[in-house]
Amino acid sequence: MADLEFIEIPKALVQDRPAFSFDIGGTCAKLAYIKAEPTCSAEEGGHSNGKANQTVKIHLSLYTRDDLDRAFDHLQKSMSESGDEWRKGVVTTTGIGGHQFKTKLSEEIGVQTKNVNEMSCFVQAFRFLCQNIPHEQLFMAPSEQGTELMNRMRQQLHDFVETLNSEDFIEKEVDLGGFPDAEGISGALDTMQTTNDKTEVTFEDMFPCFLVMVGSGQGILLIEKDGSFKIVDGTNKCGRTFLGLGSLLTGAKSFEELIDLANKGDSTAVDEMGSDLTTGQGNDMYSVIPQDMLMFSFGKACKQNIESFNKKDLARALLNIIAMDFVQVVALNAEVHNVQKVYMCGNFVNKAEVMRDEISKIFVQRSGFSVWCSKIEYKFVQHGGFLGAIGALLQTIQKSDESK
Repeated sequence: MADLEFIEIPKALVQDRPAFSFDIGGTCAKLAYIKAEPTCSAEEGGHSNGKANQTVKIHLSLYTRDDLDRAFDHLQKSMSESGDEWRKGVVTTTGIGGHQFKTKLSEEIGVQTKNVNEMSCFVQAFRFLCQNIPHEQLFMAPSEQGTELMNRMRQQLHDFVETLNSEDFIEKEVDLGGFPDAEGISGALDTMQTTNDKTEVTFEDMFPCFLVMVGSGQGILLIEKDGSFKIVDGTNKCGRTFLGLGSLLTGAKSFEELIDLANKGDSTAVDEMGSDLTTGQGNDMYSVIPQDMLMFSFGKACKQNIESFNKKDLARALLNIIAMDFVQVVALNAEVHNVQKVYMCGNFVNKAEVMRDEISKIFVQRSGFSVWCSKIEYKFVQHGGFLGAIGALLQTIQKSDESK
């Protein structure tokens, strides 16, 4: 692993000194640090009066928990020009591994550590970034493939609901009260597309919201306008489950390997679709089901051996299950708590475009059965997997009058 990224924040809001923090979760270790940056003269292309003097870089680096030694080595090399100041004081860490590896951190790096509340770190970092970096840098743009997938799903849902509400539909005795009409669903889905394509909103307009952590597990935080927050729900079936079951099903030894398999896989080779169960002809309730609508996850695996399936297809079908469970938990909680804005963060979505695409598709799909779901404005937070580490870092370097 060890992806190297950075974000730039206003220098006036933080103490301009070398510092670092770790967020060690169930699968990954996230490192955020500020180091002494080399300076250049104006003749060498420096920016003596420009952006370089107005901002501070927070460097971000990702490792697996099994690779902490390499993380420590990278940190110490990066800080080699910063003297010993970065070792002074108490270093904040967060995440379940912050406790587990407290002694290792102290011995290997020679610092005193304090593990701080993970949820507070996520919220502090998210609010800070929302206020202080451009929104086009805060959120991830949808992929072309994901956009195409959503548009196709919108059309399918429109056609499906239009047929259910048509005069030719013979099962009028079936209560269709839960379905919006075709015109209504088209309007709702168009609104969903418009709101989720926006890049610029004011800080105040972003709250109340859900900040959803999508990592080893899933956690949903409800953040109010005043910055107060609470945990409202979550599930243990997320990235760690995907990696665990995926390893058993495919033999993949890493998250990257499993995601690569899922990217190349076809879940319809494992899942039972509308075309496997209906003819698509006639005008009864079952015949109008879209032929490529998912009916039963892993349905084709019944009474089969694992050798009957391609590893890539198994990986994709498993990812789809995790994504569907994820969206269902988020959507139901959004309706219960009257929340329309959902921001997703964590390395399961940040490092896997296929997961983001699948989540987007399922949000659209559920809008055909839930009017509230079509009202949800959702976005994926750029660098969202590092919010815990960034928040822990801010707890030591953010100036107190800016930490609200």
